[in-house]
Amino acid sequence: MVHVLLTKKYKGRNAGSILNDLPEGEATALENIGVGQKHREEEQPAPKKAGKGAEAE
Repeated sequence: MVHVLLTKKYKGRNAGSILNDLPEGEATALENIGVGQKHREEEQPAPKKAGKGAEAE
């Protein structure tokens, strides 16, 4: 899923609004007609767990 930042007013939403979790096709269409920019949600890497042994403090 993709988030889209609106650059122009679209369907009653002001520029600067974010449309959350749109399918890739819809996000691309909004970008192509010039009303928004796609922003993918960056996935947070899983925190590393401390292992047992000499490296663990």
